Amino acid sequence: MKLIGIVGMPGSGKSAIFEIAKKYNIPVISMGDIVRQETLKKGLEITPENIGNTAIELRKKYGEEAVAVPCVEYIEKNYKKESIVIIEGIRSMYEVNYFKRYYPLKIIAIHSSPKTRFNRLKQRDREDDISEWKDFIERDMRELKFTIGNVISLADYMVINEGDYNSYLNNLERVLKIAMES
Repeated sequence: MKLIGIVGMPGSGKSAIFEIAKKYNIPVISMGDIVRQETLKKGLEITPENIGNTAIELRKKYGEEAVAVPCVEYIEKNYKKESIVIIEGIRSMYEVNYFKRYYPLKIIAIHSSPKTRFNRLKQRDREDDISEWKDFIERDMRELKFTIGNVISLADYMVINEGDYNSYLNNLERVLKIAMES
């Protein structure tokens, strides 16, 4: 089995991988969903602050690769017979290294400018999204403390998401195919 990791700052377009993966019958595990589930388990509302704090607490409790641990367990339990599994939302080199202990891993980084990402997050209106520039920058700084910048800069592939959505989907699919074959 091979893992393909998707990394990008909030609002960069990581979740588009779900749409493409469906075409190829590839399972996708969202690391963000795991943190949101842990936030709900604690009886907390889904807000950017609560989710960020939950991620920090998980890392304090289980180590820097904390969110990767339940992902590997989930893969072992549910996807043992798959040849490829996509992990959406990798945020740290600790997670990358943890995954690599168990499976070969290729990383696809998705990049969008801060202005583009901020506007997307404002339009997306998910419970844990922000609407103020100050909050957006705070969230980015928290993400960067997790070493997400290192994962992006060391990725095997890079997809830029600044233009129209269909062009982005086509580029992401093209890169995914390359990653699947490598």
